[in-house]
Amino acid sequence: MNQHSDAYTFLAEKHGFGNSQPYLRVLRFLMTPEQAGMVALLPGSPEEVAQKNGLKLATVRENLEALHRKGVVVPGDYKTSDSYMFCKYAERLWEVSESLLGLDIYTEAETRELFYLWEEWKKTDYADMTAERWHNLKAMGIQGLRIVPAYKSIQDSPEVLPHEDAREIVRVQPLITVVSCSCRKHMKMIGNPCHKSDADANCLQFAKSAEYSLSRGHGRRISVDEAIAILDKNEEDGLVHQWMNHAKIEAAQPYALCSCCRCCCTVWHYADIRQVPNDEVFAKSRYEARVDPELCNGCQDCIDRCQFDAIEMQKVEGSKRLKAVVDPEKCWGCGVCTLVCEPEALKMHLIRPPEHIPA
Repeated sequence: MNQHSDAYTFLAEKHGFGNSQPYLRVLRFLMTPEQAGMVALLPGSPEEVAQKNGLKLATVRENLEALHRKGVVVPGDYKTSDSYMFCKYAERLWEVSESLLGLDIYTEAETRELFYLWEEWKKTDYADMTAERWHNLKAMGIQGLRIVPAYKSIQDSPEVLPHEDAREIVRVQPLITVVSCSCRKHMKMIGNPCHKSDADANCLQFAKSAEYSLSRGHGRRISVDEAIAILDKNEEDGLVHQWMNHAKIEAAQPYALCSCCRCCCTVWHYADIRQVPNDEVFAKSRYEARVDPELCNGCQDCIDRCQFDAIEMQKVEGSKRLKAVVDPEKCWGCGVCTLVCEPEALKMHLIRPPEHIPA
């Protein structure tokens, strides 16, 4: 593929969006026609691309390195630049290209333009694609993401499994980096700042993603203790931990522990736009929040914390005050409601067996 006029469509088709005008506008923003022609020749080394398109090796190498910083291409080995490939998924391209803020690649106005271009794609073609994906996975008996309860909400539980303990998930990672949350950054740039957290760098990445963030200069390597402190802050802000739930999903790898909000999360928010029910996207944790009405003082703090709309205030016999009541069908077991319950009326209860979490 070396026809510049066709290269953008060719690359968009690789991500499943060949007919998406919003996606083509994004690609045209990220790459010049000449660069798109180079990327269309990947995977390969700069030498191979130069040989195929007849450009000088120095020119190809310079452009591929610039596209690496933009997130458009990915080196086969993050320690060298011997070979590159086109970013494999549209979602990944969105995530890494929006980390450009602070890398001095675009002006603030240009960066904002990029974010609005991505928003046009996300609320149209991306929302349609992911709605169909979640529906098809649920039909196969698969939920792609699992809710991981806030550690402090289950720390006294005697049967916590390592892979449902956010701190243990972090402790076993050989490499951890922290980056800005692309979802929250995106919403802030288009004028819809997060309702839950104003934290910037609070997205934890592991394995290849951690290596990748270091190679592009937008991630910072951190210790386990630093990572746990970030988790604690995320839980205090009321963010909900998400983790991959099924090995059968393509690209399912433990590359990040997301701490999400319904107003910003690219998965959650755009599923809501297409009215995709939570049970098509998320598997519940093994826990469920329950209220002791004798202890509940009716403060309603838990109402604001619950992102699943699972808690209501209801009249309870024998009490003049309304009391919090949890709808078990709507509770996904994230536990953040319990962290603000001063009278400790809300507690997490283990209600599902270990087999609930797939191997």
